[in-house]
Amino acid sequence: MDIAIWGAGRFGSYIGRKLIEKHTIICYIDNNAENIENVLGIRVVSPAEYMENYVQKVDAVLIAVLDYNEIQEQVCRMGIEKFGIIDRLVYRYHLEIADDILEDCGIVFQSDYAGKKFRMKKLETNVVDFCNLNCKGCSHFSNLYPHGAAVGYESFERDIIHLSREAFIGHFDLLGGEVFLSERLADYIVCLRRYMPKTTITIVSNGTLIPRQNPELLSCIRKNQVLVSITEYPPTSKLRSEIISTLEEAGIMYEFRKVAETFGKNIDLTGGNDPYKAQLECRQSRCHFLRNGKIYKCPFSALGGNFFNHYNIPLHFEEGIDIYDEKIDLGQALKKLDAEPIALCKYCGKEERFAWDVSSKPESAEWIVSKADILGIENIII
Repeated sequence: MDIAIWGAGRFGSYIGRKLIEKHTIICYIDNNAENIENVLGIRVVSPAEYMENYVQKVDAVLIAVLDYNEIQEQVCRMGIEKFGIIDRLVYRYHLEIADDILEDCGIVFQSDYAGKKFRMKKLETNVVDFCNLNCKGCSHFSNLYPHGAAVGYESFERDIIHLSREAFIGHFDLLGGEVFLSERLADYIVCLRRYMPKTTITIVSNGTLIPRQNPELLSCIRKNQVLVSITEYPPTSKLRSEIISTLEEAGIMYEFRKVAETFGKNIDLTGGNDPYKAQLECRQSRCHFLRNGKIYKCPFSALGGNFFNHYNIPLHFEEGIDIYDEKIDLGQALKKLDAEPIALCKYCGKEERFAWDVSSKPESAEWIVSKADILGIENIII
């Protein structure tokens, strides 16, 4: 294939070295071409010069820049129809690129959107609801769920198959609870990669169980190019070197997030907050969450009902977008969900931070910042 690589920096240079033996690199394209003569001996041209002298010679343009949004818009304005965006993970973790670049799961082409009704930047879901750490004030309420609590794989697979027909999803996060407590984690991964081959898949874990995992699961994670993102808690820090050794020996991409020294709580049972302000200040307002055939605005919207039920608080939820409802335009409904607050937002108050701790027998106060007379209010359905 004859290609042009947009991006004459380190990212683009890396991609060129990976492709130069099996593909013809016609040129590099860069908005700062006047300052860069060549990359790997290949000429760097401006976008204008590319359109004038090279566009007819190229089968596809590969965008190899970390912040690709502006470049993608520029490419579209130029009328370039066949282009692929290379996932930054390919560069960051020095991933191999398939001989047929059109099939490489790290390169998304416009054709990969063909037949899809809409695109989603990111979606997440729990594979299990319980956890081995039981953090105080867990935003997924994991320490309120019994051991073994999980969304059934069959429900997950049905939802993924349906969504794969409707939408292109850029990133999909598998969460918990603690993900590595799932007995079918490999099945969830294989299902996602099968039906969403160009989606970036991430496992979000506390990492403490990684050294115990069997080689088959670790191999599955590596083969399906899944990123393991580790939220580092104090117990995680004690096992850091062992976790790293396990992942590196298995050839798995991984990252450590900042040590979680504090947690926050913000549930305000008075329901007196400005929902627009609450959405603006919320860290999770765009963490769209898939659960049993519905997409929710945030984990609280999807999982908060368990919190209210556990403490006999007379609030109940009837939110979430039914992905199977043929009467709605799912793409438009999700845009609205992203842009506007939901009724639940008025129950999200100003966040209060506290030191990270374990809570195996949690009290409601570990999540609540302001309390109404919950025994005196009527049963409210949101």
